[in-house]
Amino acid sequence: MAKNNLSVTADRELAAGKNLNRRSGVAVLTIVIGLVLAIAMGGFAWFMIGGGSVDDGFDPLTAQVQFGEFAINVLDQGEVQSSENVEIRCEARARNGLLNVLRVVPEGTLVEEGDFLVQLDETGFQKELEQQKLAMANAETTLIQAETSVKTAEIALVEYEEGTLREGIQVIKNEIYDAEAMIAQAEQELRQAEATLTHSTVMAARGYVTQQNLQATEFAVDNARIKLRKGQNSKELAETKLKVLNGISADKIRLELESQIKTAEVAFLSQKEAYEVEKEKLLEIETNIKNCTIVVPPGVSGQVVYATESSRSGVDWILEEGGTARENQVLVRLPNPQKMEVKASINEQSITQIAVRMPAVIRVDALNNQRLRGVVTKVSQYAEQGSSWMASAVRKYPVNISIIDPPEALKPGMNASVTIQTRYEATGLLAPLQTIFGLQDRKFCLVKRGESAWETREITISGQNNQYVLIESGLEEGDILVMNPGAHKERMDLPEIINDSRIKVSDEEVSQIKNSLRRPGQLANAFDNDLSDENGSKQAAPSPSPNATALITERDNDGDGKLSRSEAGEPFVNFFEQIDSNKDGFLDQSELQASITRMKQRQQQANGNGTGKGNGKGSENGSGTTLDSHDGSSARGASSH
Repeated sequence: MAKNNLSVTADRELAAGKNLNRRSGVAVLTIVIGLVLAIAMGGFAWFMIGGGSVDDGFDPLTAQVQFGEFAINVLDQGEVQSSENVEIRCEARARNGLLNVLRVVPEGTLVEEGDFLVQLDETGFQKELEQQKLAMANAETTLIQAETSVKTAEIALVEYEEGTLREGIQVIKNEIYDAEAMIAQAEQELRQAEATLTHSTVMAARGYVTQQNLQATEFAVDNARIKLRKGQNSKELAETKLKVLNGISADKIRLELESQIKTAEVAFLSQKEAYEVEKEKLLEIETNIKNCTIVVPPGVSGQVVYATESSRSGVDWILEEGGTARENQVLVRLPNPQKMEVKASINEQSITQIAVRMPAVIRVDALNNQRLRGVVTKVSQYAEQGSSWMASAVRKYPVNISIIDPPEALKPGMNASVTIQTRYEATGLLAPLQTIFGLQDRKFCLVKRGESAWETREITISGQNNQYVLIESGLEEGDILVMNPGAHKERMDLPEIINDSRIKVSDEEVSQIKNSLRRPGQLANAFDNDLSDENGSKQAAPSPSPNATALITERDNDGDGKLSRSEAGEPFVNFFEQIDSNKDGFLDQSELQASITRMKQRQQQANGNGTGKGNGKGSENGSGTTLDSHDGSSARGASSH
C-alpha cells in the first residue's frame, strides 16, 4: 500500500517536472516569437519611417522618368478668314432708303481692278437728274443777274465819284468865278459912280449940273452898290453849295451807292450759294448714278464673297438679284487669298498662355485635315459676346492666327482646328501625367526604392501637357514611378491637409483701394454704397457697366471706328435700329454711349425700386414693370424673397 502510495507520489512529481519543463519551453518560445515580431515591426517601422514599404506582392503599373522633348499645345476650333478683307459698300443714296439690286457677279468669282460686281437700279436717279438740270439752269440765270447787279452798282459809284460829283463841283466853282467877276465889275462901277457923283455934286453947287443929272448920278451909285451885293451874295451861295456838295451830299449819295453795292453783293452771294447747292445736288445725283454700277476699286483683287446680315433668329439679309440694298451697307467682300488667317475662340482657361508670335498648326476640315503652319498675330483682351441666351458660361477669347503660304483651295468661312504651341523645350526631365498625385497645390510621386521598397517623394514641376509633366526637382532620370498613385494612398506618406485659415486684409489696405477706385464725378462704387440687406448680410456689388470706347475697340473688326450689325453683338444687336439714331447702318461712339447711359438709368431705377422690398409701386410680392426704352416692350419680374 505504501509502495503504491510512493509510486503515485513519484509519478506526480515526474509529471509536475514535465509540466514545468513544458511551461519553460513555451515561455522561451514566446520570448523568441516576440523578439522576431519586434524585429519585424522594427524593420517595418524603419521602412515606413524611411518612406519605403516591403514588397508584399505589390506589383503596380509603373513608368520611368526620362529626358525628352516637351511641348505645351492649346487646341481649339476656328474659322478661316482673310486678314486683308476689302468691303464693297453701297455708296448710292436713295431718297426712300433702299435700292433694287439688278445684277450681281457670281459668288466665288476671282476679280481684279475695274471688274464688274453689282448693278443697282438707277431709274429714280435719272429722273432726278432731269429735274435737277432744269433747276441748275434757273439758278445759273439768277446768279448771272445778281452778278450784273453788283457790277452795275459798282459802276454807278465810280460814275458818281468820277463824273457827277466832279461835274457838280466844277459848276459851282464856275458860279463862284462868275460871282467874283460880278463883284469886281460892281466894285469898278461903284468907284466910277461915286467919283462921278462927287464931281456932279461940286458942279451942281456951282450951277453947272442940273438937279436931275445929279439924281441920275446918285441912282447909278445905288445900282453899282446893289450889283456888288448881288455878286457877293452869289459868291457866298456858291461857296455854301460847294461845301454842302463836298461834305454832305457827296457822302450821302456815296453811302447810298455803296449800300446798293453791298445789297447786290449779298444777293449775289445768296444766289451763288443757291447755285452751289443746286450744283452739289446735281453732282450727288450724277455720283449716285455712277455708284449704281459697282466695280472693283483700284489696286484691289480677290474672290467675291456675298455679304450677309444675321440675327439670333437666322439670316436676315443676303445679297441677291431682285433684293434691296441700303446706303453704306456691305454688299461684297473681297478677301485677299494670299493673306489668310484663322479666327479661333480660345477658352478662358487657356487664353493666358497664348501670346503673339507663338507658332501654330492649322488643319482645315474641307482640305482633308491638310496640315498648315501659322503664327499668332492678335490676342483679344476681351471675351466674345454670347450670340444667344443659351451660350455656354465658359468665356471665349478671339485669337487670330495668320496662315503661312495658304493653299489656293483655302476659302473664307471654312472650319479649322488650331493647335497653338505655347511652350517648347528641346530636352527636359519628363514624367507621365498619370504618375503625379496632387494635394493642396503640392505634387507627390510614389517612387520605387531598390528591389522591394517604395517611397513617397514630393516634386516640383514647371509645366505640363496632356501626357507629361516637366520635372523641376525631386526626381532623376531612370526613377520608377507608380502609375495612378492616388489609388495606393495607403502606401504613401502624405502630409496632413491644412485647413483654410482666415484671409486678412487690413483697414489701411481697404482704405487705399477705396481711394484709388474713386474718381471725380464717378458714381458711388461698392465701397461707398451700403450693400447690406435688411438682415445685415452683404450683397454683391453691381457689375461694371460697359464703356463705348472699349466696346468699339473690342468689336470693331474692320477698324472703321464704329460697329455694324454683325459687329455689335449682345445686347445692342437686339435694338440696333433704335440705337442707330442717324440711320446710317452703324453704331458710333455717341450712339453707343447714349444706349449705355439709358441702361445705367434703368439699372439704377431697378435698384431703387428693387424687387422683394415693397416700395408701394407693385403687387404685394414686390413684382413690378420696367419699360424698356429701346423697343417699348415691358419686362416683368417677381421677387422670390
